[in-house]
Amino acid sequence: MKEEIKFSAALAAFGNPGDRFIAHYKVDRPLSELFALASKAGLSAIDFVYGWDLRDDNVNEVKEYLDKYQLKCCAVLPNIFGVNPFEKGAISSRDPKVLNKARDEIQRVMAITKAIGGNLIDIWPGQDGFDYPFEDDYFRAWNTMIDLVRDVADYDPEIKVGLEYKLKEPRVHCYIATVCKTILLSQATGRNNVGVFLDTGHAILGYENVAESFALTKLFGDRLFGVHINDTRRDWDWDMNVGSVHLLDTMEWLYWVDKIGFEGFYTLDIWPARMDSLQAIQECIAWTKAMRNALMKIGDQQIESMIAEGNPAKTMGILREAIFS
Repeated sequence: MKEEIKFSAALAAFGNPGDRFIAHYKVDRPLSELFALASKAGLSAIDFVYGWDLRDDNVNEVKEYLDKYQLKCCAVLPNIFGVNPFEKGAISSRDPKVLNKARDEIQRVMAITKAIGGNLIDIWPGQDGFDYPFEDDYFRAWNTMIDLVRDVADYDPEIKVGLEYKLKEPRVHCYIATVCKTILLSQATGRNNVGVFLDTGHAILGYENVAESFALTKLFGDRLFGVHINDTRRDWDWDMNVGSVHLLDTMEWLYWVDKIGFEGFYTLDIWPARMDSLQAIQECIAWTKAMRNALMKIGDQQIESMIAEGNPAKTMGILREAIFS
């Protein structure tokens, strides 16, 4: 395994998170304080949500803070999920005006990403899906998504377009719901700059084995562009600290992300509403490093032998010794 990996985090994690019960659990912080906190966390990069912490009127300010703290831009997320008129879908909308607005929004984010030194956007089309039977024409919806994603990929081939999948929420059924659907959509565009932005919590929510999901992105086109790391229970997308629920599963996917040759940032996508944000991020980094250290203690050669032998009891003993000895 590589000795070191690079961490990023969503700048929003240092902010004032809320939910549908309590709008804000903390206090609003200016951009200067958000970056000052992020600079203490051991990060190499930052992820942004366009319209939240990165806007048309603060691009230069964001660039100055990135330079000041020697941070990179990992990815920018277009907000096509949390504002009108995207409440019934953005990249699959049946309304040409909404489609054009979604296309314009994504292209604007691509230009801004490039302006602050990034080369990756993260499209999470949370409102693109359906809730009831006979609500949509699946042929139309999927062909619309293929065409729109191809259009934005062609807008600037130097920018990678990562598609982030999720099983459900805010729609009962999200169209881009699984790793395989995301790979299929990426392949259908015929564009090499379209790929998968894999959120480990979303994979868990979708009853996937996360390690296998990473392997599939390599096997079918080498299309892993971005990674959100967190943990969750399988009932909901809780954005919990890395390794806090699925310890051994997390160790397995940490091994496989390295095995498939991912060189990008490991973005901490957690929602520490009731925790100190800085401490939560630092603990995620510390736990991730500790789990990787345990894997390196075992060594790649022995791990490959474990997998080849396929003896779960023996494997559990080796893992136990590496973790607790």
